[in-house]
Amino acid sequence: METSVEEIGQVKRRINVEIDAEEVTKKLDQAYKEFSKRVKVRGFRPGKAPRKVLEQYYGKQIVDDVKGDLIKESFSKVMEDTKLFPLGSPSIEDEVIRPGENFKYTILMEVRPDFELKDYMGISVEKEILNISEDDVDKRLEEIKEAHAKLTSVNEDRRIRKGDYVIIDYVGFWKDRPLKGINGKDFMIHVGSQNLYPDLESGIVGLKKDERKDLTIDFNEDFGDRRLAGKSVTFRIYVQDIRKKDVPELNDDFARSLGKDFKSLTDLTKRVKEDITLQEERKTDRELKSRLLKKITAMVDFELPQVMVENETERSIATIKQNLVRTGTKFESSGISEEKITQDLRTSAEESVKEKLVLGKIADMEDIRVEESDIRDGFHDLAARTGNDPAMLQQYYEKNNLMDSFGNQLLAEKVLNHLVQGAKISEVQEISEKSQKDRKER
Repeated sequence: METSVEEIGQVKRRINVEIDAEEVTKKLDQAYKEFSKRVKVRGFRPGKAPRKVLEQYYGKQIVDDVKGDLIKESFSKVMEDTKLFPLGSPSIEDEVIRPGENFKYTILMEVRPDFELKDYMGISVEKEILNISEDDVDKRLEEIKEAHAKLTSVNEDRRIRKGDYVIIDYVGFWKDRPLKGINGKDFMIHVGSQNLYPDLESGIVGLKKDERKDLTIDFNEDFGDRRLAGKSVTFRIYVQDIRKKDVPELNDDFARSLGKDFKSLTDLTKRVKEDITLQEERKTDRELKSRLLKKITAMVDFELPQVMVENETERSIATIKQNLVRTGTKFESSGISEEKITQDLRTSAEESVKEKLVLGKIADMEDIRVEESDIRDGFHDLAARTGNDPAMLQQYYEKNNLMDSFGNQLLAEKVLNHLVQGAKISEVQEISEKSQKDRKER
């Protein structure tokens, strides 16, 4: 077998493979011999049908099988000989197999770009000084208080007003026909939040419990939900219940109700400040690493493997679809154009791929690897953040083939930590205008 490699770009390779005629003939002879034992040909005993008869009836199938076997058996040897690693599935271009002739096929694939990276250590980068104010703590305490509020039915005979939580049944009609998917039963609306349709929320203000109303809303042509865009829709509404939010007082009793760790409001306030500090430290650390990596990737330019960009884009779209499912919305009925969102996500996907390739390059140059201890520590850290058992998390990742992805994340973080240790960090009260601009563009 002979191979030759052609560079048809920084990341594209064409590998020409030629298998000796002797090997081709041997494979064909063996295939016909084994095939004759398995099939029944009228007029011949098993295994006694002449090859010309087999060629007439089964020739194409046998030749295709031999071709597939030759490619499959030689592919790994070709990769080993050329020392190339394909990104994604390579495409194969092959020729016709003929007895007594060499068989040729071509592998077209993308590989990681080979580029030179210099002076990535010791880069100057800004880091914001952590500043947790009393207002930050008070705001978080208010959020905790709101989260523990209870909704209770309004007993007094009054009408719906802004701020109420209203349980309704509704059906949307267009041209006197119900619109598919535009309905809800036992649906809660926080009046004034504009989480459903603003005109519908304002339209139920003034109604009482058990009242019904037909409310017509004219939707603009550019409305996000394409099922409603440009339509005059009548909503048939029934008010089931009107509820109000009862918010607890922020005192020692409330603090004690949150768990045995809190004996007073002072204990709760202290824990809240610690949690905010930890969150802000992590946020500041992420932003520092992001600015540093952006500076390093800007120092080098190279062609990106399109298969990696497409995979990254598809992952982002899959995440968006999953998030929509969690809110009870299907992507197909969300009014979002997959073609448009794919175009919008492509730029960020290209940036992400470039960063991954740069981090991978630095990992190779600095001989940074993920060890078993890193995996163990990684799962313990993930368990601490999610409240799960480390062993159960690892079992889940292994079962769902997520270990490679987890290892890649740990490697990226390890490389970033190495870069931060070597960087020239200046602490500032506020990130400079240029750095802010970089972050927004990112």
